[in-house]
Amino acid sequence: MPSAEGVRSLLAPHLMGQLEDSSVCLDVLGLEVIDQGRRFTVAIELIAPDGHWRVRLECDSSEHRIFDGSPPEELVQAVAMSLQIRLFEWWHTKGSERQSARLSERLT
Repeated sequence: MPSAEGVRSLLAPHLMGQLEDSSVCLDVLGLEVIDQGRRFTVAIELIAPDGHWRVRLECDSSEHRIFDGSPPEELVQAVAMSLQIRLFEWWHTKGSERQSARLSERLT
């Protein structure tokens, strides 16, 4: 069973560096995986157009399968894609939705 650090190593190549959608570029500087039993949280440190942020994204039991043995690459890619989608959703809604705003803290 991979540790939180092992899962971080699996996800990092898919999440670190510049992530872009059609309207914004987010530069991911750091990634931490916090295992909470049947769930886990990914804390992402990034530079966005409006500053330096830490965003915490909760992952559910279906995504927690990434901790099982040697997860298939398709699962790793699916979890990473889900995190990217939720990161861009956070970006686009943090100013208008309280729930999105609570996922993050401004570091600068």
